[in-house]
Order: sequence, then structure tokens, then C-alpha cells
Amino acid sequence: KPINETNMRFTHKQIWVITFPILVSLLMEHLINMTDTAFLGRVGEIELGASALAGVYYMAIYMLAFGFSIGAQILIGRRNGEGNYKEIGPIFIQGVLFLLGLAALMFTVSYTYTPSVLRSVIDSEQVYVATNDYMKWRVFGFFFSFVAVMFRAFFVGITTTRILTINSLIMVGTNVILNYLLIFPALGISGAAIGSSVAELVSMTFYILYTWKKVNWRKYALFNLSSFNPKLLSGILNISVWTMIQSFLAMATWF
Repeated sequence: KPINETNMRFTHKQIWVITFPILVSLLMEHLINMTDTAFLGRVGEIELGASALAGVYYMAIYMLAFGFSIGAQILIGRRNGEGNYKEIGPIFIQGVLFLLGLAALMFTVSYTYTPSVLRSVIDSEQVYVATNDYMKWRVFGFFFSFVAVMFRAFFVGITTTRILTINSLIMVGTNVILNYLLIFPALGISGAAIGSSVAELVSMTFYILYTWKKVNWRKYALFNLSSFNPKLLSGILNISVWTMIQSFLAMATWF
């Protein structure tokens, strides 16, 4: 129900119930890279080093989408608190459209220029080749992970966060299984990248199916596909752009 002075007091338990799944979902995204590293460490030192470099490279770009979702999440949370539920759907849709466009841009730029970027910063020819092989498949994950962060923003904005934990466990579990099936038989580091991208596809699909079956999406006008709204998108970007820059730089410095 809309927030007012009579229901603004929350216990530590209520706050923890909401925030714990958010913490878990943040950790699980990094666990995708960690599981790749754990499996590839059994393949060889070259693959281990390449997966670590490629994982940070991917995460730096991913953080652009994550930063944008923070701005959308703020607006969704505001509308939810006001009780203006029908205004949440348009924010969600504009966010998804923008992030799909950003994913297409980052996919194209990464597929075209990643070899040059990696060549300029990696001295070892073997590590360069392995890192490039990983990124050739990993960039497909942009389309899935960028959409998934908008679902994350939606569920956090309406304070229904338990589903984040379930989704995170499914995503990491899928990645572990696919790593085992794809890395060791023949594909090596490319198998790790394929497994991670497919795991993000599974995560996105789970969000869509769960929202369609379990969420009162008509209440939020969630799947009412509207046309592109530059004014609404501009409002989201006014809040998001600085978190996008900050999130990107915070991760890029590690690379």
C-alpha cells in the first residue's frame, strides 16, 4: 500500500528480509565469473588468466546496464510508494528498450574492437588468444543480462525481492552444470563463455515466465508495450547516467 507516516516504521527483520536477496543477487553475478575461473583453473594457467581478464572486461560493460537500472529502480520505487502502479510499466518498458539498444551497441563495439583493445594491454600471445576466444562467445550475454537487470530493478522497486535469490541460484547452478559439460570434453575456455551466456539466458527467461505467471502485471501495466518515449527515457537517464559512469569506472579500473 502507499507509504504514509503511519506505515513508515520498519523493524530490522523487515529490512533484512528485503535487503538480503538484493545482496545475494549482487554476489551471484560475480559468482558467474568465479565459477568460470574455478573450472578453467583445472584446464591450465593460460585459460585461468584469460578468464580472469575477460571476466572483468565483461563486468565493466555490464555495470553500464546495472547503473542504468539503479535509476529506473529509484523511479519504480517512487511510483510504488505513491501508489501510482500504472506508471511503473512504462518506466520498465522504456528501460528494457534502452538496454536492448545498449546491448546491441556494446555487442557490435565489443565484437569489432575487443581484439584491438586486448592486443594493446595483454603481452602474452597465448593469453591474448584465449581471452579473445572467451569474449567472442561471452558478448552474446549482453542481450540477456541487460534485460535481466531491468527485472531486478522492478522487483526491488516493488520490494518483492525474494525472487532475486531464487533466480540467482538458478543462474549460477545452470552455469556450473554447463561449465562441467562444455569445458572439459572439448571446448575449453569457449565452453565457459557459452555456458555463462546461456546461464544468463536462463535467468532472463525465468524472470519473464515468473512475472507472467506469478505477478499481477496488469496492475503495473507491465507488458503494455508502448512506443519509444524520449521524455520518459530522458527522465530515467537524468538519474541513471552518473551511476552508469561510476559503476563502469569502479569495475574498469580493475581491468
